[in-house]
Amino acid sequence: MVDPDVVARRVLALSEAVAHLRASGAGDAAKLAADPVLRAAAERWVQVSIEACIDVAYHVVAGNEWTPPDTARGAFQTLAAHGLLEPELARRLGLASGLRNLLIHDYVSVQLERLAQVIQEDLDDLSRFGSIASQWVSASEG
Repeated sequence: MVDPDVVARRVLALSEAVAHLRASGAGDAAKLAADPVLRAAAERWVQVSIEACIDVAYHVVAGNEWTPPDTARGAFQTLAAHGLLEPELARRLGLASGLRNLLIHDYVSVQLERLAQVIQEDLDDLSRFGSIASQWVSASEG
């Protein structure tokens, strides 16, 4: 069973992280290079926002007793296969999970230009997932 509180708490964390990223100017690679605190905060906010999406995806898959995926990318694909996500959004979120892995496991390889580009161009996908996930919870409560 999908726990609405689990989803809501993660969607809130996602929304807060995205709001910080948008307000901080972290989409500017030069600012990230000049300000190590901003860079660290931006990396963390990106990680948290992607991780929140991954957590919700796994939780919904488990809550519906669907076959557990081997990867976060697979979790998004499972949601798409069951009609909960558009396949293209699931694909892009799967790619985002790769960035999350880079931020956690290969953090010395993070390219500031790429991080800034993600912040400029990809936050809408994360926010869209949060909105969609909130609708799943609302539908299950009604």
